[in-house]
Amino acid sequence: MSNFTGFAIAGLQLGLDAIIVKPNRRFFNITNPDGSVLQDIKAQATIREIHNDELEVTEHPVEVGAMISDHAFKRPVELILEIAWSNSPSGNGPLVNAGLVAAYQAGALLQSSVLGSGVGQYGQINSIYDQLRVLQTNRALFSIQTGKRLYNNMICKSLVVETEEKSENALFVVMNCKEVILVNSQTVILPAASQADPGSTASAEPKGTVQVLPYNGPL
Repeated sequence: MSNFTGFAIAGLQLGLDAIIVKPNRRFFNITNPDGSVLQDIKAQATIREIHNDELEVTEHPVEVGAMISDHAFKRPVELILEIAWSNSPSGNGPLVNAGLVAAYQAGALLQSSVLGSGVGQYGQINSIYDQLRVLQTNRALFSIQTGKRLYNNMICKSLVVETEEKSENALFVVMNCKEVILVNSQTVILPAASQADPGSTASAEPKGTVQVLPYNGPL
């Protein structure tokens, strides 16, 4: 199989999915726990998105007039993405139809070193797959831009890739992302005068340097 044929097949494996859903989906602000930043990742094609917002509601009876917010709280949002990449070159713009783009660009690209990452070698899809696995392994937080909304403080919960004979030169990923709810906690020291039993509940207070005296009492 020639490089051109491989690229064309790779593009056609994305096929109509790249046309039906515009590929304006990306992962950015990717930050590792140590503060280091990873490269943005942009999907070539988006096949499906599932947005999940859920409330956790307690099942015990609630007193009439009670604060409902004490008995129903919002769970972290989840987003399931079915996204895809192809080894077929798509230029610098979005992938509209990778098969046609590959056919159009073949004459120029066959003489180009770009084909060094072609089908059957360590190509574009392998690199993207590695980036996604690092994203999950590092427990990196990131933002996701979708066609419906912007998500922040997300983490990759699961990453599923299935390959068969018809998708050898394309990368189809089912990615489950979940929100991490970040909070700022603060310790407040209450003055002893405001406590009923300061001897038992008051926080330790600095007393400065204390001179140790010898004990001369009975043993």
